[in-house]
Order: sequence, then structure tokens, then C-alpha cells
Amino acid sequence: MQFEIRAALAAVLLLPGMVGAQQTGKAAEDDVDEVIVIGRSVSTGLTQVRVNQEMLVDTATVLKDVPGANVNANGPVTGIAQYRGMYGDRVAVVIDHLGVVSGGPNAMDAPLSYVSPMITSALTVTRGVPSVSLVPESIGGHIATQLARGDFARVGNDFAGFVGSRYSANGNLSTSAGRLVVASERHKLALIAEVDDGSDVSTPAGTVVPSRLHRERSDVSYAFSGAAGSLLLFAGRLDTDDSGTPALPMDIRFIDTTLAGARASLELSETFTIRGRIGWNDVEHLMDNFGLRQAPPAMAQRQNFTTGRGTQVSLGGELSLRSSTLAFGVDGSAAAHDATITNPNNAMFRVDNFVDVERDVASAFVEWNREVADGQIELGIRAKQVTADAGRVSAMGMMGGMADLVAQLAAEFNAADRSRSWNSADLVAKYRHLAESGTEWRLELASKTRAPSYQELYLWLPLQATGGLADGRSYIGGLDLDVERSMEVVVGFGRDVGKVTLSPQVYYRRVDDYIQGVPSTNMAANMVAEMMSGMPALAFANVDAEIYGADVAVRVELADHWYLDGIASYVRGKRRDVGDNLYRLAPPNATLGITRERDAIAITAELVGYARQDEVSVYNNERATAGYGLVNAMFEWTPSETLRLEARIDNLLDKAYQDHVAGINRASGSDIPVGERLYGLERSASVGIIWNF
Repeated sequence: MQFEIRAALAAVLLLPGMVGAQQTGKAAEDDVDEVIVIGRSVSTGLTQVRVNQEMLVDTATVLKDVPGANVNANGPVTGIAQYRGMYGDRVAVVIDHLGVVSGGPNAMDAPLSYVSPMITSALTVTRGVPSVSLVPESIGGHIATQLARGDFARVGNDFAGFVGSRYSANGNLSTSAGRLVVASERHKLALIAEVDDGSDVSTPAGTVVPSRLHRERSDVSYAFSGAAGSLLLFAGRLDTDDSGTPALPMDIRFIDTTLAGARASLELSETFTIRGRIGWNDVEHLMDNFGLRQAPPAMAQRQNFTTGRGTQVSLGGELSLRSSTLAFGVDGSAAAHDATITNPNNAMFRVDNFVDVERDVASAFVEWNREVADGQIELGIRAKQVTADAGRVSAMGMMGGMADLVAQLAAEFNAADRSRSWNSADLVAKYRHLAESGTEWRLELASKTRAPSYQELYLWLPLQATGGLADGRSYIGGLDLDVERSMEVVVGFGRDVGKVTLSPQVYYRRVDDYIQGVPSTNMAANMVAEMMSGMPALAFANVDAEIYGADVAVRVELADHWYLDGIASYVRGKRRDVGDNLYRLAPPNATLGITRERDAIAITAELVGYARQDEVSVYNNERATAGYGLVNAMFEWTPSETLRLEARIDNLLDKAYQDHVAGINRASGSDIPVGERLYGLERSASVGIIWNF
């Protein structure tokens, strides 16, 4: 089904002239002009999702209901954030204001997999340009998440928490979680945990094998809140076992991660506050191509053991001036990665894929905010230095002519200078204007950079370890890569017009030295790639690109207890140096819901539409997908302050569809043929119960 929303978006963008002529509406204050969108609050500056109230297993899934956002899914718990045409490392994802170092070179433990939904209180997406004070690297956007660690007691001491469980018949999927909080007005001790478990899921085209999952997430924390300061100490675990990733060459056998961190603030005077954060995580990850999917012949079986270690620190301050504030700080992060590929049937086979890889970031920022008569001005600059290095690689156990070619590639890599350093600066300027009519306008300008990832630099042997690209092509890295630089402009407004509230934005990005795969000129790499996959390699290289689009959120009060709300998004990405499109971008899409809320009961019917995507990448062999429409329904009953009952039906009409940003199946033994795009779930019913105490 064709579902074209380009014209609708264009019409929405003409509304400023109409709403500006009307004398009504309320004044917006600090991003509080919210549009409630299918349970999400959207303003001109932020979109916030109450994740623990969503019936899902992969937190990244909620991005499908955020204006401009989407999720690249390679498995049931491997969602990779996409925002306005950028995804993966380009989108900064932080957990409790800290980043996390992934252990998987194919993003099997993407950052949002570390925040299990029932114990995550909120996910906030910055609409438009992220401020330089938020995070060191955010060329493609900023997503912040908070674990739900409970509240301090209002008076005296308190003992509180919740237990809850959700179940979906499709895949026998169960999610169980709980929280226990012992708190006073100053001190708080919290324990949270969640277990997710499921079998292979069904689609109208058959069962996806493997799509089973098992994940356990836990966290213990201590917090202090005083008159002049605060402190949070936490430690946690993520254990993911035997989870399918059918769009990737291998599946998850285990991901064992330990996390710890602290953050503190201290008010030194009425005008000056300092804040500090430190975080650490350590990951061990095993994947293979034979344990969960149909196994290839013994000599083609592979397993990959990888590790990731990371530390992040930051220290900053905020100074209140007469009519402005000045924020400043320094940040540092250090990440290390290793990966070794073996064959359990051949002790002589070994590929040291990533060895002693390091990627470190040091930066400092200054950000000035000033209130003016009709709005607010923000100016910020961040200076960054990114350094990277890698050890010597090797391979053994190859057969015939491939052994000589691989040895040649290893020798070339080891002989090269692998130490790299990039210096760059990010600049941000924002102006927020509140017109007399009540319309809030935003103009945002930015120049932002991203240094290459370790996969883009140090992938010396043609492989699919590409940070989750999942295009089936083999890649090699480029040691001469330069930083990406994006020049971006965003224009948007927010307005209440009677019973209608809307918040559209348009944007344009010109990206110089955009990093993507181009046909490799390395003959040895091409020969190895053709022996393994039948296709020559792609090499990571700098090209020129542009990305532009628009998105909007809207809410309409229909009558007492009835309202409509929805979002629409359009993004277009293409190369500027050659006639090609950027890979794996979401097609135009829209979501519209009608909700009735009364007497503790909320019922929502939801329509979801995606257009055909035929603006596809030639270099990635990307294929077009058809448009489709879905109908979903949700029910929530809160009979008391402590009890909530939930139910949901997805794909009510049992529509067979393929999401364009879903991966291509690479697992034999599934009902979905190898090489065909994965299908969305068949009609699926879910129920849940949550008790708060």
C-alpha cells in the first residue's frame, strides 16, 4: 500500500502564516509547550517518552513514535537509534548522563539495549541541535535515558517499590521487573532488576529463526540529596544470553557487562554550582554462526570473542550572571576493544580482528545562555581531540590462496602507522523567539564533527564487523579517514490554536567527509571478499552528503475525554559527490491515534503508515520496499493508585509487511529466505500487570 505523506508535511509547514494571524494560545516556558503524542510529550525542544509505561522489550522501539526518529533493528534486543537520517555512532546515547562502551563490533549490544524498558523511567530526544554541554560527540543527535531508581521520601522514612510482569503470546515473550527503595528525605537505597525471555517470533510470512532472546539487567544505587549538593553511586549488570540477530552473520551467545559510576553536584554559592560524573563498564561478548541458527559446514563455523572497556569522566560548572548563565567543563573518555575469531572444529584457525584498539576523546566546552525580552539566545563551543591506535594483527589456518592474500593484508596493516589524532571544534547557536501571537519560533545553527569509529579505521580484513550496518557487504577500514563535519540548520515552531497544538520542524545538513563504504581498490581485499561472499569489498572512505527533511507532532482535543494525537516524519539523504542515496534511511511515515480517557480507563486506536522507500543506496545493494499501513490498539486501567492493568494488540489486521530499516535475513533454517528482508510481527496480543507499593 502506498502511504504518501510528503504533501501532508508540506501543508503543515505552511501553518505558521495561518496561526500567526490568530490571537490566542498560551505562552511557552522552557520547553513546556507539550504535545502529548501516543503517551509521549513533545515540545519544540524535546521529546520525552515514559518508557516504563510502554509494552515493549527493546527500548529502542519507542523511537518509532518520536518525530524524526526510527530504529534499525538487526534482532529482538539490538535496536540501533536513528534520528533524522543519522544512526549508530553518530547519535549520542547516554544512560544517567554517561555513555557506555559497546563490546560488539556489530552493535549487538547497542547502547539502548542497556536500558531495559520496565526499569527505565524516561527516554528524552533532543529535537534539533544538541547543545555542546550535553555530550562531546553528537553530530547526529542526542538521546538521554534514566533508570527508574525511585524517589526520596517526602517526609520521614519510606519503603516503596513495584513488581510487574508483561506477556506476549507471539514468541512466548515474558518480561518481569521489580524495584525496592528504602529512602528518607536525604538518603535513598534502590535495587532494580528486569528479566526478559522469549522464543522465536512469528510473522505472516513464517517464523523468524533465530529471534529468541534472554536478557537480565540489574542495578543497585545509593543517592544523597542535601541543601547544597547531591550524590549518586551505582553499580549494575547486563547479561544477555542466546539471543538471535538474524540480520547479522552471527548470533549472541552471551554479553556479560559490569557497569559502575557516580555523579555529584555541589552548590558553592547562590551563583555557582559544580558538577562531576564518572562511569566505567567492562564487556565480554561471544557470538557464533552455528549455535542458534542452522549451522554451516564444520569448516565454515565461526565464533567471535570480543571485549570492550570504557571509562568516562567529566567536570563542569555553571555560573549565574545578571541576566545569563555560563556553563563550562572538561570531558574525557577512553575505550579499548579486542576481537578474536576462531573455529571450534579447527584449533589452527584464528583471526586477530581487533587487537589492543584504543579510541580516546578529550574535550572542553563553554556555553552561554541569555534571556532576552522576547526569548532566549544560546551560544556554545566545544574543542575536541580524538586519538586512536591499534596493535599488530595476524591470522592463521586459512586454506590455499586465501592464506597468502590474508597474510599480505595483515603485513600491510602492521607496517602502516596506526596511530591517529584529530582536532576539531563544534559550534552551536540557538535563538528561541516567543511572538506576541503565542507562537514559539526556534532557529538553530550548528557545525559539528565526528571522528572515525574503530571499525571504520581498523577493520583490516574484509568482514561484516561494521557497527551494525547489516547490508551483507564485506568492508575494510581506512587509516586515512578524516573527521565528518556537518553544517546544520533547524527551523521550527510550536503553537496552540484553540484545541489544536502542533510543533513542526524542518532541517538541512550538509555533511563534508561523510564516512561510508565505496568500492575498494585493494585487489587483495577484493579477492578475499569475493572468495567469502561472492562480492568485492567496500572500503570506508570520506564522501560528501546532505540530509534534509521535516517532522511534526500534533494534538487535537475533540471533546471531553477524547483527543487525537500523532506525528509525521520525512527524511531524505543523498551523496553530493555522486548520484547515490544514503543507506538504510526510514521512508516517510506517520502515526495517528485516537484516545478516550475517563474514570481511570484509557483506550487508544492507532494507525501507522509507512510510504514506499525507493531512494536506496546503490553501493550497499539496497532494495526498495513497499509502503504499508498497520492498526494497533491499547488499553490501560488503573483501578487504584497502586495497580495498573495493560493490554495491547499490534498489527490487528494481520498485515504482512517489511520495515525498510529492518535487516536482511542472513540465517539459514528460517521461514524467511536468506537474502530477503525480515518481516514484521503477525497479529500479536500482550497483557501486563504492575503493582506499586
